[in-house]
Amino acid sequence: MKGFINSIRGAWGEAWKESSFRLSFLLAMLTFSVFPWKAATYFQWVQQREGIVLNDFILELIPAKNVSYPIFSIIYCTVIYLIIRLLATPKTFVWFAWAFNLETAFRFLTIYLVALNPPLGIVDLHDPVAALFIYGENMPITKDLFFSGHTATMVFACYFLPLKKEKILMILLSLILVILLLIQHVHYTIDIIMAPLFTLLAIWIIKKWTKN
Repeated sequence: MKGFINSIRGAWGEAWKESSFRLSFLLAMLTFSVFPWKAATYFQWVQQREGIVLNDFILELIPAKNVSYPIFSIIYCTVIYLIIRLLATPKTFVWFAWAFNLETAFRFLTIYLVALNPPLGIVDLHDPVAALFIYGENMPITKDLFFSGHTATMVFACYFLPLKKEKILMILLSLILVILLLIQHVHYTIDIIMAPLFTLLAIWIIKKWTKN
């Protein structure tokens, strides 16, 4: 453990010598901090807006149940593990941070452009961490739809974790998570499908941008 921490310190010490890295890192963190500041008000507005209910034949075949605990277990264990692994490679960490910021911007934009009501039979998924930092505590948020942030998180893990065995594990966990989200009826099937597309687009855009 001590050796791992020392290797992280060494890697960040070397990266920090580059002014371009320092600027990119600080701007990424500043951009990230803006989303929680504005998100609560935005999502409260989204929640009060009326949208359409999609006809989702796949959800109609799945009985709705509360599977919040396994959903949160997968998501938060994945996030913690991913961040720990990314800390060892500072430039990849910054790439991920900017890609995450862009993916979040995509989510805000698509939610604004496509007004959806939650699926029929939805079981509220109360996320205490998201409620604290993003959604706010005023009311449960059920209309943050069009593409799934939970699924997007798993796509990031599948892409950025370096080892083949890690990627295989994350793909398996992603499949389990998708099934659980559909059982919870918190997302339409289209939300699950669109998440990898927007997430990979964000990763690709930031990769191209940082190379120029």
